Amino acid sequence: METLRQIPKKLMEYTFGKNGIVMWQRAQGIDHTPITPYSEQKSISTESTFHDDSMDVKQMKAILVAMIEKLAHKLRDQNRLTSNISIKIRYSNFDTESKQKKISYTASDKTLIRYGKELFDQLYTRRMMLRLIGVRLSGLVYGNYQINLIDDTEEYIQLYQALDKIRHKHGLESIMRGNTVGLDKRLRRDKNWLGA
Repeated sequence: METLRQIPKKLMEYTFGKNGIVMWQRAQGIDHTPITPYSEQKSISTESTFHDDSMDVKQMKAILVAMIEKLAHKLRDQNRLTSNISIKIRYSNFDTESKQKKISYTASDKTLIRYGKELFDQLYTRRMMLRLIGVRLSGLVYGNYQINLIDDTEEYIQLYQALDKIRHKHGLESIMRGNTVGLDKRLRRDKNWLGA
């Protein structure tokens, strides 16, 4: 490096062209490359504002299930697991409430849907119209799907693998749970559903 510092800039440019200038600058400690600090994604989330405020619990739970399915698929696609699930609701008067639950590391649709529905039932107590529902998975770590000895079977693991394979080949909308089939296409294609 010391030798490079002593070579005149013009000689470096003549010998190596534009790369010579870059090498000379770096040898002098000059580097204009922007510094981008490494930051690991800590959560993924999605939310949807309804076209019309609603009290239809069955439809809201179907939307919640579809959102969780997409986020769980994204987790598995990135070889990640989550240890925290949060549900957010916003009433028609704009009061917003959320509830979260610490869970064992998972990327299982079945597990996340169960906890998501439990949290939704604990949150939605005022029986007012809702205008928004959201899901957030946090505490993300890299790792493959962890088998829960009580809840999981080999069939479930194979099912998730098959579902993910179909979604990779034909798109996220190619296969879905029966209770989410009737959802408004606008909700299903909402860009926010891809996660943040």
